[in-house]
Amino acid sequence: PRDFYEARAKSLLKDLRESKGVSYKELARRLEAYGVTVDYRVLINRVNRGDFSFAFALQVFAALGAQSIDVPPLPDARALERTPKELMG
Repeated sequence: PRDFYEARAKSLLKDLRESKGVSYKELARRLEAYGVTVDYRVLINRVNRGDFSFAFALQVFAALGAQSIDVPPLPDARALERTPKELMG
């Protein structure tokens, strides 16, 4: 289940950023308003690896203007046998 949620968190951040049309450079600039100082290249790597805390994800959602997020339900047991990449489609 953890792999599923880690993959989903990464996907949510990437999809929201893309849907808002915000570059990583601009996102890094916006994050400064939330007390997060990060080089945009480090930000790219962190998001692509999925290497971030829930608090960081909330800061990114806020910086991108998200009002809410949908928490995906835990997939059924058969879905857990597949890799996170397969689950994300």
